[in-house]
Amino acid sequence: MSKFSKITIFIKILLLVFLNNSYSASTTGKADVYKVTMKKVELCTASTSVSSCENAVVIGNIDKIVDIASANAGASAASYGNTALLPLGERYTHMRVTIDRKFTIKADLEVSGVTANCTTTAALSGSAYPGGALDGTEKYDRTPVIEDGGTAAEAELYLKNDKMKTCGNAECGNLGLSNEQTVTYDQGVISTFQTQHANGSTSDDHVMVYTLSNPYTVALISPIIDISFGTSAAIKASEHPTQADLCYFEPMEPKVTITIK
Repeated sequence: MSKFSKITIFIKILLLVFLNNSYSASTTGKADVYKVTMKKVELCTASTSVSSCENAVVIGNIDKIVDIASANAGASAASYGNTALLPLGERYTHMRVTIDRKFTIKADLEVSGVTANCTTTAALSGSAYPGGALDGTEKYDRTPVIEDGGTAAEAELYLKNDKMKTCGNAECGNLGLSNEQTVTYDQGVISTFQTQHANGSTSDDHVMVYTLSNPYTVALISPIIDISFGTSAAIKASEHPTQADLCYFEPMEPKVTITIK
């Protein structure tokens, strides 16, 4: 492949599917803030599972927060990796990306059947998430519901384990758990492989492997990475299925287009 050859990688980071909540009213929409913590990016010569990255070369290995809803998100994300580390002549077929399971999102969405808009609020963030009662396991298997309305603010949301329950904001630590749902991360639809978090998992990492649309062979000139993001449906707000005017939120799939040339 000549130095002018290029490879385009189409990635949709994160397809989070809650299989058992289709009975509640919900909507997806744009996030005003959508911060993702990138932790590691690797190129692989082959991959057969989320734990497989043959002849891996790490082109980025630091924690970096990227607000993909911002205008300069592409430039910020592209500066994360160092393609000069790639060995000349090596042929890569997959990319493996590790991100943190915590997202910081700000959104204000209209949901059918809810009196006021569903808004992310400060009650979902930091020590108030929720009531300061969640430990390392609870934040991954419990999702607080909050009253609709309120002033939109940045909120911390987490990718859940495969068993998740909703709970009242002040009760998630002990009481009020209900409506257990199964959380499934698609395999082979958008990403080729991604982590399915087992019940009780405390890992902070979510890993995704993507098959490159065309294999990339390293040439003499280091490639340039261009990245663009689409966040028109980056967050999902749902009405609680049994209690009116209560909302909960799920991070959804920001569309990412990466061009290496």
